[in-house]
Amino acid sequence: MPDQALTTEPSDPATRNGGGSLTPIEVKVAATEAVLDVDGVGIRAPSLGEGALMWELARDAGGLDLNSPYAYMMAGRHFQSTCAIAEVYGKPAGFVMAHRIPSRPDVLFIWQVAVLPDFRGLGIAKRMFDHLLEREENAGVRTMEATVTSSNKASAALFAAFAKSRNAELDVRTGFTAADFPDGHGHEAEDLYVIAPIADIT
Repeated sequence: MPDQALTTEPSDPATRNGGGSLTPIEVKVAATEAVLDVDGVGIRAPSLGEGALMWELARDAGGLDLNSPYAYMMAGRHFQSTCAIAEVYGKPAGFVMAHRIPSRPDVLFIWQVAVLPDFRGLGIAKRMFDHLLEREENAGVRTMEATVTSSNKASAALFAAFAKSRNAELDVRTGFTAADFPDGHGHEAEDLYVIAPIADIT
């Protein structure tokens, strides 16, 4: 894909020397500059300092559990390869925050995805998912997972449509029950959406 050129810059200056190793570790990270499609939509990885931007997008999109700014800052710094920011003619329009599960690295877990109201209807969320899966760093991902509350019809529809677009199966399982959350929190149960198999797009 033309908008996924890779750089070889270290992803985190704090670990540039591999935590004490004398041999610098060269880590490939996804490009942090978007190449726009013909409709002005571009998808890119967040830069190291854009956690605050992802927090603002989560806040302004509405409908999400808004985590602490620090959570987005850590995601932007340590999970660049599995996070994405969408732009429309250069204006931030949405984001996805995800990670590969350490014990099952073939699984990409989508933690949050959001598109600002002004930019909905452009297929931006699906494009962000495709972008993540097509990055060289995410080769080997064969399953995508996310948790969705039963009241979140938009997310349920999004993941169902994405599974269909990939000719994959969507399996909805028990994720977290309401009792799993802290007492008094009043959080809905979260169903686990499992999309597999994820095949490479050729």
